[in-house]
Amino acid sequence: MKSFRAPLVLFASLSLLPLAQAAEKEWSINVKQETNGFSVHVGGTTSVGHSAHRIKGSGKAVEVARALSPFSRVKVSGPVDVVLVQGNSEGAQVRADDNIESMITTQVEGDTLVVGVKPGASFSTRQELRVTVQFKQLQALHLSASGDAKLDRYKGERLELDLSGSGDLQIGQLDVRELTARLRGSGDVQVAGTAERQDWHLSGSGDVAAASLSGQKIKARLSGSGDLDVGVCQELEATLSGSGDLSYAGRPQVKSQISGSGEISAR
Repeated sequence: MKSFRAPLVLFASLSLLPLAQAAEKEWSINVKQETNGFSVHVGGTTSVGHSAHRIKGSGKAVEVARALSPFSRVKVSGPVDVVLVQGNSEGAQVRADDNIESMITTQVEGDTLVVGVKPGASFSTRQELRVTVQFKQLQALHLSASGDAKLDRYKGERLELDLSGSGDLQIGQLDVRELTARLRGSGDVQVAGTAERQDWHLSGSGDVAAASLSGQKIKARLSGSGDLDVGVCQELEATLSGSGDLSYAGRPQVKSQISGSGEISAR
């Protein structure tokens, strides 16, 4: 810790996305006068809801198991990170402060598991808000907020991805016949494995790192600023109308149409 001897006490706080009921990352710089100078502390918290009625996390983390009815679709609609695990049953495990855990929701609506926070909830925490979800089959995953999602491995017939927020998605090993993905926000996607047929539609600023995802036929439409890196394939059909770039591996048969500033290139 570096000390400065000067007659000054300073507190500064920067809050991003100051909207009611919106998740926000609050970063603060505290400069406090000590007997031997000044101490500086930089930290961050996750805050939700109105600051006037906000509950502060206790700092004591708990993990609570929750039973779930069957589902095949998952939607993340809050500032909660989600870890998806394919298994033989459905269930969830919520990790949060002991006085905040009950505000994290895991509600099955029809065939969709919705992970988020209770309406009207207001809290701040320095703990990671994480929900581990176990599922049998997964047809679709929708990220509409700031929460990130991680799927280590998945094997199935098809998978639909929809990212409309700032949350990122990481898939370690994918094995499907058909993959459909829409990126409309700033969230990024990283995925490896195999998907015979791939349909990518990027209309936001989110990037896709799929160079390690091989397939037979890839269709890509880029109308935003997000970039797309795809893996080895036999056929590539690309339409670029924005500023995003597309790169591919191997020697596929390429059919392209470019009307924006984006470029197509081989790696």
